[in-house]
Amino acid sequence: MKICGSFSIQETMKNLWTWGALLIVVLCLHKGTAFTQQRFDGYYNNLITPSLGSAGKPLKQNITTAYFDYTYKLSGRNRPSPRLISETLFKKDANNTYTPNERNLTALFAFFGQLVFLELLDTDDITCPVELLSIPVPKCDPEFDPQCAGNKALPYERVAYDKQTGQSPNVPRKQVNKATSYIDGSFVYGNNLVRALNLQADRSPKLAAGDAWSKYPQKNAEGLPFVAVPDPVEHRFHDQLEYWKLGDKHAQENPGILSLGVLFFRYHNKVVDRLDSRHHHDFDETFARAREWVIATLQNVIVYEWLPLLLGESLPEYTGYKSDIYPDVTAVFDASAIRYIMTLIPAGLHQRNIKCANASSGAFPALRLCNMYWKSQEVLMEREDEVEETLMGMVSQIAEAEDTKVVEDLQSKFYGPLHFSRHDYVAQTIMRGRDYGLPDFNSVRQYMGLPRVKSFPEINPWLNASNPEALRKLESLYGGLDDIDVFVGGMMETTPTGGPGPLFRAILRDQFIRIRDGDRFWFENRENGMFNEAEIAQIKRIRMHDVIHNSTRFDFIGIQDNVFQYSNDHKCPSIYVHERVLEPCTPHRGYDYFAGSEASYIIVWVSFGLIPFLCLLFVYILSKCKQWRHMRSVSDLQREIKETIGERQGGSCVCQHRGTEWQSAKETRLVVIRLKPDCSLELINLKGRPIRTINMLNIKHVQCFVSSNKRRNVVMVRVPKEYDLVLQLTNESQRRVLLTSLEQTLVENAGSLVCHEMKEKHLYQKAFTQQKRNQLLERFFKTVFSEAFQMDYDPTLDQEAVEIRQARDILEIELTKEEFASAMAMKPETEFVENMFALMDTDHNGYISFREFLNAVVMLSKGSGQDKLQILFRMFDHDGNGTLDRDELIKLFSSLLEMADSSLDKSDVEHLVESICNQHGISSSDAINFDGFCAILSPHMDKLWNAGLEWKGCKSFIPPPGDDKRKSAEARKRVNQAPETSIIIKSDSNASLGSGAAAESASTSTDNSGVQKRHRKRERRSTFVAIRETYTPLKARMRRLKHFVENNRQHIFYLVLFYGICAGLFAERFYFYTVEREHSGLRALMSYGISTTRGAAAGMSFCFSLLLVTMLRNTITFLRGTFLNLYAPFDSIVSFHKVVAWTALFFTALHVVGYGFNFYHLATQPTKYLCIFDTIVFRADIQPTFNFWFFGNPTGFTGLLLVVVICIVYVFATQTVRRLIFNAFWLSHKLIVVMYVLTILHGASMIVQKPTFYVYFVGPAILFTIDKMVSLSRKRMEISIVRAENLASDVTIIEFKRPPRFDFKSGQWVRIACLPLGSNEYHPFTLTSAPHEDTLSVHIRAVGPWTIALRNTFDQEYSKDAIYPKLFLDGPYGAGQQDWYTYDVSVLVGAGIGVTPYASILKDFVHMTSIKSTYKIRCQKLYFIWVTGSQRHFEWLLDILKEVEAIDTKGMVSIDIFITQFFQNFDLRTAMLYICEEHFQKLSGGKSVFTSLKANTHFGRPHLSSMFKTLHRTHPTVRKVGVFSCGPPGVTKSVERACVESSRSTKALFEHHFENF
Repeated sequence: MKICGSFSIQETMKNLWTWGALLIVVLCLHKGTAFTQQRFDGYYNNLITPSLGSAGKPLKQNITTAYFDYTYKLSGRNRPSPRLISETLFKKDANNTYTPNERNLTALFAFFGQLVFLELLDTDDITCPVELLSIPVPKCDPEFDPQCAGNKALPYERVAYDKQTGQSPNVPRKQVNKATSYIDGSFVYGNNLVRALNLQADRSPKLAAGDAWSKYPQKNAEGLPFVAVPDPVEHRFHDQLEYWKLGDKHAQENPGILSLGVLFFRYHNKVVDRLDSRHHHDFDETFARAREWVIATLQNVIVYEWLPLLLGESLPEYTGYKSDIYPDVTAVFDASAIRYIMTLIPAGLHQRNIKCANASSGAFPALRLCNMYWKSQEVLMEREDEVEETLMGMVSQIAEAEDTKVVEDLQSKFYGPLHFSRHDYVAQTIMRGRDYGLPDFNSVRQYMGLPRVKSFPEINPWLNASNPEALRKLESLYGGLDDIDVFVGGMMETTPTGGPGPLFRAILRDQFIRIRDGDRFWFENRENGMFNEAEIAQIKRIRMHDVIHNSTRFDFIGIQDNVFQYSNDHKCPSIYVHERVLEPCTPHRGYDYFAGSEASYIIVWVSFGLIPFLCLLFVYILSKCKQWRHMRSVSDLQREIKETIGERQGGSCVCQHRGTEWQSAKETRLVVIRLKPDCSLELINLKGRPIRTINMLNIKHVQCFVSSNKRRNVVMVRVPKEYDLVLQLTNESQRRVLLTSLEQTLVENAGSLVCHEMKEKHLYQKAFTQQKRNQLLERFFKTVFSEAFQMDYDPTLDQEAVEIRQARDILEIELTKEEFASAMAMKPETEFVENMFALMDTDHNGYISFREFLNAVVMLSKGSGQDKLQILFRMFDHDGNGTLDRDELIKLFSSLLEMADSSLDKSDVEHLVESICNQHGISSSDAINFDGFCAILSPHMDKLWNAGLEWKGCKSFIPPPGDDKRKSAEARKRVNQAPETSIIIKSDSNASLGSGAAAESASTSTDNSGVQKRHRKRERRSTFVAIRETYTPLKARMRRLKHFVENNRQHIFYLVLFYGICAGLFAERFYFYTVEREHSGLRALMSYGISTTRGAAAGMSFCFSLLLVTMLRNTITFLRGTFLNLYAPFDSIVSFHKVVAWTALFFTALHVVGYGFNFYHLATQPTKYLCIFDTIVFRADIQPTFNFWFFGNPTGFTGLLLVVVICIVYVFATQTVRRLIFNAFWLSHKLIVVMYVLTILHGASMIVQKPTFYVYFVGPAILFTIDKMVSLSRKRMEISIVRAENLASDVTIIEFKRPPRFDFKSGQWVRIACLPLGSNEYHPFTLTSAPHEDTLSVHIRAVGPWTIALRNTFDQEYSKDAIYPKLFLDGPYGAGQQDWYTYDVSVLVGAGIGVTPYASILKDFVHMTSIKSTYKIRCQKLYFIWVTGSQRHFEWLLDILKEVEAIDTKGMVSIDIFITQFFQNFDLRTAMLYICEEHFQKLSGGKSVFTSLKANTHFGRPHLSSMFKTLHRTHPTVRKVGVFSCGPPGVTKSVERACVESSRSTKALFEHHFENF
């Protein structure tokens, strides 16, 4: 007994709210203003609980579920395969005679049962994401495994469920019913307002008709959704736009149910006609009233006509609406009881006309059901009255017997998805019960109030008596009574005369009673006010017969009143359709979802791979166009040169022709051929310079070969001791003129011309070209140097075999003057070469033989100092009298200074010679013999003793001495006994950084000279006893690693941080989509491809956003001046920009390749599996292909555009493109804006996730915008040029006004645009002016199109009387060079044009020194190392260095100049130049003969490691040295190696900052 006082306060409040809500509803009903019309979706049928029985609600679980895990996993895990059960218990035996229904139930009864099913249930939707299960197929299954593979399975897709369920055992999974649980005409009108309004005709209460007679519904032009299942015969989807618009989306399944759909469509319109004839309502009222009558008719027919026949009994009398009854459809009703009707459905549909004759067309008496699935409309449209014929046939056709057998059309030939065209409806039903978590058959009986069966015969005593084998099969399948599936057990209770067994009867009875009594709009409910007593009585009299009779053209008066059960009063005889007389079902077929996408898939991804190459091709075309424009201008210039070349050359000539010299199959050059009267043939290039001269004066017979085919314009001239000259003239006549002139000239000089004809191809093969001669010269030089340096070289050991004739050619070959000059890397016309060649040419025949060349090399390499001086003396003793007069001595030194590009004029050289002679007591006017010459040079014999002549042009021809494979034992012995060559260079008491390092290098020599002996003595005196560490490779590697980390610790930290963030972002997204979003179904569809692509997308978003940060020039420049400069390597921001860009490209490639797999997976999935993409609406009857994913949605299309844009940006950003076509690089980088826009659009579709790019992008974008605005505020300021001048070496200096408030530091750079060349094209240049100067200046070298155009703009011829153009300035921007002042000692290493930042630094440092402001900076000593090919390349820097030297009175700056385009220190010429340098410095107060500077000048490349060690000894207390380098990558890399090595071997840390160009 309950006690009222025991209720809690919460329960009391709940009750108060309930009664309050009920009171409001009652008041609304009393006023007649609320819920008087039945909704389409079933809501507010029950006013207390409005959602009861509504569409989209979960099925009611009136029986405790038995999920395996009590939550969602299938029940009955140990039960047999549903397909095995179906084959064993439900398959009709083909040998047995099929029996018709013993209760004479008609086919219309069976198909109307399907209508009832569709009226109450819509559970065809599958889970999203799909949960795909497999139904094992028995081995050798005749339908699905005819090959006896034993591994076949039927697919089963689990039913959609309420997402609020299935999370715990307290709330197990509940499947969703998309239909209402009421008999409310949803089969006719649909279950939502939108569908109903589309079904209604425009401005009419009728349902829209597609013809004038309203026989058929209107076609589905609006695209109302229908179930999309492929036609299993044609294996394709039918166009849903051609379907009739009907209320139920399953209406097109088969002709039987479609006929009923058309029937009730017509019935609604008939009711409208009847209502219009009685009352004149508006359209909506009439439509609503007609709908009420149609629903009432359906309720009456289903519950009071169809259901009693099914159950064999009527429902209890209706006693009124009960709001406390739950009308919801139960899971056990859906998964078992209502599907009992499948045993009644026939295999075929018999069609009859009004005369009862067979109306079926074709050779078969009826329509085969299995072949009519989803093409019913096509069947019913074949004849005008085919709907009536179908209904007439179903009324007189007897249904199948009520037993456990199911026709093949359902049991094995049911429709399935595209990839499984045939299925088993029985197996699906069994699987559905397990999917719903239904308990076993006995448990359900107990829940339904029935006793549990205790034995298999007790299940169905009638079946046990008539067919005990069936029960034995049941027992063999399950083994026990407590594990039988509900559907199987319920079907086994069936009897032919009694219909459904006790269990199904109880379920059906319970369900329909609750549906009827719980429906507030039930037609018998007098309280709803819908119908009066007379109308209710009228509705109760309506039968299905009346519906058919009033809605069709046929006269159905002659048929029985109960169309669901055949009786003898039917005018047409009954018919039963046997399967064996019907058309066979089409077999099962699979489907390749990727079919049709293969070509586009291959084309797209091949195109992706070709995009970079297409970009490269475009670059190539642009560069060729640019080259073509350049060549066109060059050709115009060449044309002018050709026209005036004879005049400019001077002298007379016999004839002159223009042609092409053929050098090889791949190399030709345009030349001018001049034949001179002295019997010489001269070739001149288009610049007017002679490139080859062939002297034929002393040759008696000149061989000539001419081509006899093709254009007959080729001639080859062959002379001894030289390579052949092959000429391609304009035409044959020109060749004839040349040969005639050559022959006449030879005859005049006692010679002759011998001509031979041969085919052009053979002529080219026979030609002894320069390439072939070079190969022979290579062996020549190798042989000479092997003999000279006692190396055992055998030409036969070369890769190419050498014949005896070729060996003879090596010994007989003679060098021309041009080849000799090339071996010395000098110009043929220089006086040194002329004199040396004349000296070596002992027979004076104009060539140097093998023996002559060998003698000279041996003398220069192994001779004594006097022998070498003798050679030098004889070279300039032109008259051979054994003395050198004043002029010859001047020529000697002039030739040496000429090679070094010295700036001394003739008077300076004369003064130098006079000084050298006076120093040794010799008058310069006297002739000097060899002894006097030796006396002059005797103080410098240490430089000359071991000096030789460097054969710089043939270094690669000298066989390496370490090649033991090419040495014999005797040769190795000779080499081991040979003394080593020493390197002696200048030693100055006031040594610079370079000279000190050189001295250290020299001290390592093992020569026995006195200098080195003394050096070793000093070294021994200062030697300390030390314990050497034991060397181990691991320890050495660890030490190198330690120093590397010390030098690059900031870079390493930020790189680790950057890649750590990238890896973290990638890993987080990968884990999220692999584990945390497993329920989304993305990975089920796309495997790990989705995880990879999302991780790559996160990395891309971060990297592409970070790129904006690396381009904050103004911000980074500002931060350089803060304390952050100590913790961040801002000078490497450009390199970091490239690292980020390449990382972004890696993630992009990973993203693109990943989606290549993802799109393949998506293109192979059924459309319904794609429900996981909420933002895309798919048409159910259209299978999205690869083309859709790539081109049919914004994400795919923007992704395609992104790939194209990124490829363009990256290809045009390469070093080669920037060098060839900078404008293309500049313009293509503007596409980055497009890339960001496309990236935002790419994620805007939210197909996979909400956009996240903005999270990374917004911050950097704001900073970049602000930074860009700062730059733009400066860019538009026009700046006037003060001075512009084109200097030598293609350098242009531009001096311009300094803008107001323009503050910068030495070493910084700016971006400049010139108005005539485009106001938006900016190029970076380093400022060469110092911060204290009033104007700004830059030195620009013309190396590219823009800089060349700029140089032409400031050409003096054009700007003499013109006004200088305006400049636009952007900057200044920071660079690593600006931090030079933060070190106690700084070393500046500049190469090429890379010296420009140091011009500003040097002037700035010296200026602060001069005004005694060095206390403001930390740097107290500055070393400047200038590496240049020639001091003449950058004369402008010499002027700056002179200014520095003039101001630097305290020696705060040390300058060393290294001239690389000269010979090494051990060369004889270099030794002589050092002598000249020493004497000239004495005369000029320490200035160099080469640069006019006090700085030390060296020839060759600097040995930076030794220099840095010397620096450390000079400044032993300095623990950190700043090294700054700017130049080509090779220079900065060598500086980096020297810094690492010096940091390792000294106590100081050499920190390297560099920039490349």
